[in-house]
Amino acid sequence: MKHLPLVLLLLIGMTGFTQEHPSTQTTRSLLNGWDNIRGEWLFQCMEALSKQAPVPDRTFPEDLTPFELLSLAPSAFRNSFQAHLQRIPNPDRLHQLMSGLVNASFCQTHSGRSYGDPHIITYDNTSYSFQTVGEFVLSKVGATFEIQARQKPQRDDFSLNSALAIRFFNDTVAYYADDVPDGSNRSLWYNGQALVLEGRTYYLPCGGTVRLVGKDYIISGPMGEKIVFDVRGSGSRRFVNVTVSIPSCMETNISGLLGNGNGDRFDEFQSNNRMASNALNGFSGMNSDPFMAMTQQAEQLYQMQLTKDYAEAFRVTRATTLFTYRPGLNTDFYTDRTFPRIIRTFHEIPNSQRDAARNRCLQMGVSEAEMNGCIFDVHYLDLPPNPSPNVAPNTQGVILNKLNHPVVNSNTVAPSKFPQNNAQPIDKKPIESLPENKQPLPEKSPSPSPWPESKPQTSPLPEKKPTPKPAAPVAKPNPAPAPPKPPVKSPTKGKN
Repeated sequence: MKHLPLVLLLLIGMTGFTQEHPSTQTTRSLLNGWDNIRGEWLFQCMEALSKQAPVPDRTFPEDLTPFELLSLAPSAFRNSFQAHLQRIPNPDRLHQLMSGLVNASFCQTHSGRSYGDPHIITYDNTSYSFQTVGEFVLSKVGATFEIQARQKPQRDDFSLNSALAIRFFNDTVAYYADDVPDGSNRSLWYNGQALVLEGRTYYLPCGGTVRLVGKDYIISGPMGEKIVFDVRGSGSRRFVNVTVSIPSCMETNISGLLGNGNGDRFDEFQSNNRMASNALNGFSGMNSDPFMAMTQQAEQLYQMQLTKDYAEAFRVTRATTLFTYRPGLNTDFYTDRTFPRIIRTFHEIPNSQRDAARNRCLQMGVSEAEMNGCIFDVHYLDLPPNPSPNVAPNTQGVILNKLNHPVVNSNTVAPSKFPQNNAQPIDKKPIESLPENKQPLPEKSPSPSPWPESKPQTSPLPEKKPTPKPAAPVAKPNPAPAPPKPPVKSPTKGKN
């Protein structure tokens, strides 16, 4: 009995450690009052993310992220729910995430882009060329979202995006146009392992999703982030353009090559509360009137400051990289600070060739915001014009019908209204063969030209839910080739 006080103290301490916020039950009740199945899942998602834990499996048939799900709730409910969250004193991490989610459902989005050889369009619509070599932070928002780009040289004067990596909370999704970490042709990776999508949406543990729509990979984050990977070229000259969209009311701590998203076009090149270079002070983009009026020498100065000085502010290090590397390699292998060896400028393009390139870009639907970058690409590298992709939102046409009971919906179990199957990361255990007549399709059909011509952009139809296939593992290379083994059929999975 003499040890009882100590035990009580330990129990009290543990109870205090796990005690929930006073408003938690009210928050949960409000979400359940809107939809007792989807609302409960949404609450459990935010609770899991607040603890850096995987979200629970979906209990409804729609393949939506937490942001997409809440954005489909009636505005009257979201308004009242937002008011409830705003009244909470000293909100904990759960309620902070909830507030960010409901606020994002009301606000506009910032969109930035890295495309071509490459050109950058910031969230505040400043545009510039960034022909550097290495790995860089395109955008970082607080501690929950980051995207990095690997730029690889083409000749001595241009580089292209050869790989991209995204982090949502503890999940990392990467695309390798070349230099795939295991030497295979599996370009899409999740948390250091290859991932094959053959149909249905893949669910990330953070609540995000990965979809393949046409030739575009759509990666949606749990808090309203949306990234489009647009794979271009073929063979040894494959590269990837990327469009990044985030809610404009996200955390103010936004940094990276896509800018700070504060609505000011003239302060994009500030880093760590100081200008990265005085020469960049007030630069408002290569589509602005001041840019068109500057001399070739002035443009060269801007380009030099961007590629030699500003680049260092957001260069990836061994400690911060999101990429997976081949054995023995790291980010230093992809870094070349002497690049570009020749600085090309927009102003040295002859007027006649500039006009011809402009007409070609206009015919392919390129916007004025990307026009000079398109002209630059067409003239110097003969890249086909590639307008920003117009991808329909995943919520388009979705109606949240009332559910009488939860519906099992995960990467391994599909809801009964969809075909039963899955898409999942490839494990490292080799298999002897794929099931008969189920050989994997190439992720992108080869093109007879290294730069396949784009088609004018049109709004795609809402994505249908095709059947996904289990990802085929990639066997590690053996020192000597093994004799062929007879195919082994996978067991048939039944529907739930």
